[in-house]
Parts: sequence; C-alpha cells; structure tokens
Amino acid sequence: MLLRRLFALISGLAVLAAVAQEKTETPPAPGEPKSFAEAIQQAGVKLVTGPATVPLGHVAEMKIGAGFHFVGADQLELFYNLTQNSRSGNEVGVLLSPENWMLFFAYDDIGYVKDEDKDELKPDKLMEAMTAGQDDDNRARQERGWDAMKVAGWATPPHYDEKTNNLKWAINLTSSRDNFQEVWINESIRLLGRGGVMSATLVTDPAQFKEHELAVDRLLATDFTYVAGEKYAEFKSGDKIAEYGLAALVLGGAGAVAMKTGLLAGLLSFVGKMWKAVVFAVVALGAGIAKIWNKITGAKGGPPPEQPS
Repeated sequence: MLLRRLFALISGLAVLAAVAQEKTETPPAPGEPKSFAEAIQQAGVKLVTGPATVPLGHVAEMKIGAGFHFVGADQLELFYNLTQNSRSGNEVGVLLSPENWMLFFAYDDIGYVKDEDKDELKPDKLMEAMTAGQDDDNRARQERGWDAMKVAGWATPPHYDEKTNNLKWAINLTSSRDNFQEVWINESIRLLGRGGVMSATLVTDPAQFKEHELAVDRLLATDFTYVAGEKYAEFKSGDKIAEYGLAALVLGGAGAVAMKTGLLAGLLSFVGKMWKAVVFAVVALGAGIAKIWNKITGAKGGPPPEQPS
C-alpha cells in the first residue's frame, strides 16, 4: 500500500475512533446504540462476533475473543462507504475491540521481504522523508477548505522483531482544526509472510495508546497466524522476492527504489510530490461517521450510503 493511501486511512480513522469514544462515554438514549459496533450493525454492516476464528484473506487467520467484533471481507465495501473513505483493494478485515480500539488489516502480495536492513532503520532520516512537503501541499488542502495535517514525530520509532518478523512504528499526528494542539497516535505493524506483508493499523485514543499497544501486541502474538505454507520461515528458493526492504515499508512501497539505493534526496522528492493526496480522506471520514450516528439516533443529517449490490 502506498504511503499516501495508508496515511489517509489511518489519519481519518483516528477521527472515527474519537467519535466512537465520545459516544460510548455518553449514556445512550433508549434505542440509541451503546457502542460503535452496535451503531454500524444498525447501519447495515454484518459483523462476526467473538469467540470465533476469522480469515484474513487467503493467507492468514485470527482468533477473536468474546466481546470483539470483526468486519469481514464481504462487508468492507459498505463499512468504507459508511465512513466515506476510499479503499486500495488490499483490505481484508477490521477488528473492533470492546475497549474501543480498532485494528485494520490489509495484505499486499509483494513477495518475501528480506530483513537484511533491520539494523539500518534510521528514525531521523525516515521522519525527514515522511514529513517532506507538508507545508507546500497543505496549502492545497486549505484551498479546498480542509484542515491542514502534520506529522509531529515518532510516538514509537521503527523497530523490527526478529523473533516474530514484525515491523512496528507509530506516529504522532496533529491538525489545524485546533491549531495543531491535540495529538493523536496511529500505530502501524507489518507482519512479514512468505509471499507478502500483512499490515495491521491500530487506531485508538492517545491517552490509552500504551495500554492498547500492549493489548494488540499480545493479541497478534497469540491469536494471529499465517496459514500453513504462508509463514515467513517457510520461504523456499524460487519464491518471489520483494523489490525492497524494511525501511521502504515504513514509507510505503512506492518509495522502494530510492530507499533501496539509499537515494534519500530522491525519496524526499517523491514524498513531497505525493503529500497532497496523503490526507484527503480525513475530513470526509469524520463527516461520514457523524452521519451514521445522526441517522441511527434520529438527529438531522444525510442517510448513510446504500449497501452496494
């Protein structure tokens, strides 16, 4: 998944999570949904309720416990339409936890990612590349009447775990809506497999980030697994090899060539050019989730999109 699409998704989903959190903290009126999961069910999204084992595409699966809900592949189109967000086509499911954090899964069959550059994850250089072009391209957002968005440093610098073959990092994000005062956090996890990479994106309240980060770590360690034949350790000679390594995964696969060859200047140029598209979905997604609640609770607001046929 390109960095632009990933950042648009995770930034917008932070707005979604904040709305869900606010709703759950306010006692619901009679007939009003008591949680975000119940709200989207009332809007037409069919959920799998734990305990259950759910597929993540054709390459992995995950056990979900009691109190958890899962948006399966056949419901993702409606779910994303309701939240007015675009899709890349790689999405395989969304996990909704009873603690109001969400985990978004997508799989990219880019091939086997070699971890040879595991000791070359330079946080300062990666952040420089990630933030290049923000000011120039935020002007394009302002011309559309949209809030400016900025990356405000690492919440967790990129780290690779050789035991689990997982790459993880988290970024701080801010918005001009409150003059860049409030900070929210989005965590990205890349679970390496034999034929590609499963992306897991955590969206949660910043105040609960550390608590929920640990919960997700435990869940992925015990309840997520690639199916037989798709595990990283099952690589065989002749398998497809990804064209880039771990550092490029942090910035998005499209920056692979520049990152692979160490051409930071070229990568900065690439990120700068694409920043305009990085955060376009943010405001729309916030409006989308508000419409869901308005429709369900009887407040004024447009109806959610019809379920695709």
